[in-house]
Amino acid sequence: MKRSFLLLPLVLAPAFAALPPLTDAKLLSCEGLPCVDVLAGSAHLKLGVDTGNPNSFLNLKAAQALGLTLQPVNGRDGKPRPGVQTAIVPNVSIGPIKFDELKFLVFDLSDAIENGVFPRIDGTIAYGAFKDRILQLDYPAGILSVSQPLAAPVVCPASCGDISLIPFGRNGPPIVTSTGFTVNGKAIAVQIGTMFTGTLVVFPTAVESLGLSAESKSTKSHFFPFTDEGVDMFESQASQIGFGSKVLLAPSPLYFAVPKVHLPDGLFGGTVGAGLLSSHKSTLDFHDNKFWLD
Repeated sequence: MKRSFLLLPLVLAPAFAALPPLTDAKLLSCEGLPCVDVLAGSAHLKLGVDTGNPNSFLNLKAAQALGLTLQPVNGRDGKPRPGVQTAIVPNVSIGPIKFDELKFLVFDLSDAIENGVFPRIDGTIAYGAFKDRILQLDYPAGILSVSQPLAAPVVCPASCGDISLIPFGRNGPPIVTSTGFTVNGKAIAVQIGTMFTGTLVVFPTAVESLGLSAESKSTKSHFFPFTDEGVDMFESQASQIGFGSKVLLAPSPLYFAVPKVHLPDGLFGGTVGAGLLSSHKSTLDFHDNKFWLD
């Protein structure tokens, strides 16, 4: 049976709704991906900002340098999972943005970094660290902004998509998806993939509904080193990619998954990445589950 995905309507909000106070820090670029300099005690870490996983993680080398206490992570069978540990880092700050502590999964990423399938960073800070907060990534200005945890609703100040935390496939982690995006004027629900360097990859279940059958047959390829341990995807072109009534890029490179690419079992239609987001200011409201672009 062909699986379909639900597209929720775009929410139109008052144009001048006030946002809560946001604290600003420097947003960096690490091999084309958003990252931040994090102070853990007296040590500096370079962490990617990841909306594709609820769990932040650290390279084992960085965890050992910090002298962290590592705890095993048990699998479903109750036995420790090989190569996976957990650690808590107290007193973490991103510039003036403070966290009492952050929890990390710890992996040995040395080979992946050496082989070029993972960027040269110490790990990631995931969207789970920003629960009930507003997270804003102003790529052009190089600013990351974060609110305090919110207790009351905030009305988004623009045309907003609805955020859902949808598993990436039947057994995958919940990841940040949003409505509101369009390809050639047709709606598509997408993952907000801050650790993906491309513009938009369309998954097979969305090709027909978007009228992209011809484009999906392209034989031109583009290599993405940090996706699925390095993968070639088929590259074509969209007349335009938009969000709400805005045209974000016209024309725009467009990518199609190959068999090696992990797929979300039709639960949403694609993934947008830094190739599209890096020209805009992205706001993710993890309290009211809204997304918008400026």
